[in-house]
Amino acid sequence: MSDEEDDYMSDKFLAGLQEVRPSLINNRAKKRQVDMEVKHKEYNKKQKELKYLSAAAVDNDRLQQALSKPLAQENKGFKLLTKMGYKPGQALGKPVNNEETSCSNLQTNRLIEPIGITLKTDRQGLGREAALQELKHMRTKILQERLRKEAGGATSIEDFRRRTNQKHEEKFVLNALRRCQVTCENLDLEIRLEKPELPWFWPERKKETEDELEAEEETNKEEDKDNEQELEEEEFTNQDKLEMLTNYVRTSYLFCYWCGVRYNDIQDLNDNCPGLTKDEH
Repeated sequence: MSDEEDDYMSDKFLAGLQEVRPSLINNRAKKRQVDMEVKHKEYNKKQKELKYLSAAAVDNDRLQQALSKPLAQENKGFKLLTKMGYKPGQALGKPVNNEETSCSNLQTNRLIEPIGITLKTDRQGLGREAALQELKHMRTKILQERLRKEAGGATSIEDFRRRTNQKHEEKFVLNALRRCQVTCENLDLEIRLEKPELPWFWPERKKETEDELEAEEETNKEEDKDNEQELEEEEFTNQDKLEMLTNYVRTSYLFCYWCGVRYNDIQDLNDNCPGLTKDEH
């Protein structure tokens, strides 16, 4: 091969090529335009959410104002009640034992106003309410069982040896608890909960600055005095916490920690999940 011909396999030819970084969008202006469009879409999405929330608040105010007003005399229902003997400011029905009863007695014995309507305004759902009730029951049951064991006498040597052989199981439970805490936090944040139902339902956060440590230390001194007795009564083991936490996310969000699946509905959960505990899986 002569010197005038280009050798496309030589290092000299490869070094002269321009380095091109891998990217879907090579033009900086085009890439900046795409980024601006993404930010604009996110901004519009947030504005729509705020508009929806403000409209819901206005509708709720109008509803409360309408519920607080009594029926007008032109109302057909009110006219029907007056024909049946109803008078404004009195309860419905005849007086007790056919005796003349004062308005004060009627007001204390029978309802003067209809039962109010309580609207559900939070995002928790009925499943979360059931989960909180079941959580309260489990906490009471665990504490009662612990008090019963403590009243039975001192721990035997066999029980002590048995617990020393359970280090591997305790380590597994601790790791499972930490992972489940992260899952619980993510699910709670989806429904905009600002704090966990119990302090240990979410992972612990490390303090970042000394000022935060000092401020929180002063606050905790006052809170510890009031909650010292409560903290002593509710010292749960990691196994107890894991059991309560997995049951909480299962009942509230249809999420089985041991399956690692969030099911569509309660029927889907009952049909496809083996059970509540790790052993059943």
